[in-house]
Amino acid sequence: MTTKSALAGLVLAVIVPCLSAQGQANDTAQLGTVVVSASKIPKPASSLTQPVTVLLGEDLRARGVVRVSDALREVPGAALVQSGSYGAVTSLFLRGGESRYTKVLIDGVPVNAPGGFFDFSHLTTDNIDRIEIVRGPASVLYGADAVSGIVQIFTRKGSAEPRGSVGLRAGSYRSLDVDGDAVGSTPLGGFSLGAARHSTRGILPFNNEYRNGTLSSALTLADGASGDARISARYTAAEFHYPTDFAGQPVDSNSYRTQHRLTVGLDAGRNLNSNIQTRLLLGSNDVSDLTADIAIPFGATSPQYSEFRSRGYRRNAEGRLSFFLPAASVTVGAVYEREHENSSNGSGPVGGSTTQTDSFDASRHNLAYYTELLGNLTERFSYTLSGRMDDNSDYDRFATYRIGANANVLPAVRLRASLSTAFNAPAFNQLRPTLYTTGSPSLRPERIRSAEIGLVTAIRPELIQASASYFTQRFSDLIQYVNGAAPTFKGSYANLTAASSNGYEAEVQFSPVRSWRGSASYTVVTPRVRSVDPTYEGSDKVGDALIRRPSHSGNVLVSYARPSSASFGVAVSFVGERADLDFAQFPSPRVTLPSYTKLDLSADVPLTAIRRGGLKLSLRLENALDKHYEDVLHFAAPGRTVLIGARAATVF
Repeated sequence: MTTKSALAGLVLAVIVPCLSAQGQANDTAQLGTVVVSASKIPKPASSLTQPVTVLLGEDLRARGVVRVSDALREVPGAALVQSGSYGAVTSLFLRGGESRYTKVLIDGVPVNAPGGFFDFSHLTTDNIDRIEIVRGPASVLYGADAVSGIVQIFTRKGSAEPRGSVGLRAGSYRSLDVDGDAVGSTPLGGFSLGAARHSTRGILPFNNEYRNGTLSSALTLADGASGDARISARYTAAEFHYPTDFAGQPVDSNSYRTQHRLTVGLDAGRNLNSNIQTRLLLGSNDVSDLTADIAIPFGATSPQYSEFRSRGYRRNAEGRLSFFLPAASVTVGAVYEREHENSSNGSGPVGGSTTQTDSFDASRHNLAYYTELLGNLTERFSYTLSGRMDDNSDYDRFATYRIGANANVLPAVRLRASLSTAFNAPAFNQLRPTLYTTGSPSLRPERIRSAEIGLVTAIRPELIQASASYFTQRFSDLIQYVNGAAPTFKGSYANLTAASSNGYEAEVQFSPVRSWRGSASYTVVTPRVRSVDPTYEGSDKVGDALIRRPSHSGNVLVSYARPSSASFGVAVSFVGERADLDFAQFPSPRVTLPSYTKLDLSADVPLTAIRRGGLKLSLRLENALDKHYEDVLHFAAPGRTVLIGARAATVF
């Protein structure tokens, strides 16, 4: 039996018995869930014109999921690529798009680097309330980077009933997780606090340590009929040691990199009257990176210290006004954003002073205007009309739009459809000259046009809900590297290729009996090169698969949980074959990475009564079958990992 057929059989084995069972639904993506990331006004999931997945932080932590990247592996159409051990660069390819095509926000604050890339390796689930994943273009709401979708992280809110917990967990690869959290209220409002430290020796025999410290908080300053206000902050400091070279060979005993990130956001709204609301959002994201190494340069006899430093920030301010009419709501708004990045290379004797050899400094700003109309022609038909204009100091104005509809075609069957456009901005190092490249100031943003149609059924919503979607995406003006010529051999960038990514997604959420719930999904997507410019000199050819994105993927998640009782979870993920390049050879040939199926198990066992807190033991078994696989060629992923811990909680 093939891996695909085995997973399909497991999906059917889990789902079919549920169709005849009775029970109460309790899934994180119920039709009644209110989503705030898919439109400028919070809307029920049942009225949206594009699919959204909601992952609850409480559920993730109960199953021992510490890394957001591991949580996202459960999302339909999401391919996570981790370049080796814990702390290695981790990219998200959503619906076959590029890794720079997903906008990531923390409490409404964008955290992507200029050009769209975001490294998920250091983002943890500590003190997270929920994660909303919107699949499909969202530039009309969020501007550049939101090409294939968005991922938004929300920090936990306060509570009228103060409570707190501390946890300790240890296991394979000398892993150690320590965390504490508290929620409550003060005269100013509700608050949440979280602190955690995660460390591991890593999977390689030397120089593979990883450490992560995270602090997070949120404070609700007002929450009443007249308005609301909330401020949040998240700080992460991480250090990753890696011995591998570009081909995955462990050859370096002292190379490492560090990152410090601080994200602060304010979201405030005021109801001018029962039909008019105004909101103000302010955000700041600062990130500092250091990559360092000690090596003997070519032709030298003694080791030398070298480093690369980078600092960047994004500042954003958004104001909007919403009008609530009898059969529609209209929102108009404006967004101002400023991006900055500076970097430098330095070297010097080990233990001595470092001399800066070159530096790079760049800034740009963007002003955008948008409007969104959410309407209901009848009780059975709703629609979305949105438009946005971005005016950037680095490239020409860019307009995006979204047209969507949601209709009840049968009493328990909804049809949703949409047509959208989106774009991704060039990165600073593509537009401006660097030590190794000449500037390409005439670069155009990469663009996408997408269409989608889907069905959602809820004949027995308390028992089972299912959906299926078909999407087609066209990416054009893709930016590619151009080799340089003598005498400097400095390269450049140009808009040279186009690609497509079409596919199907199927999902089901079920709750067959009380305390049991689960979900299953399967995605088929075909990301391919569609055309190349005659001047293109790279290796991509028309029809080639885009690298590191599986054509087939699927997930099954089943969990059991009852208050004051033991709970457990089973997660099965399947990743199909995908193309990659073998950088150990030159020129780098195309290879096919084999498919794999990964099994994760988790369990919680209470040792004391937990009505007012108590003590729990936890067990998590990742990659339980010890499957050997690589998300990136020559970079092995972690094997079987056993983690055992305890958590003490109390209600004050």
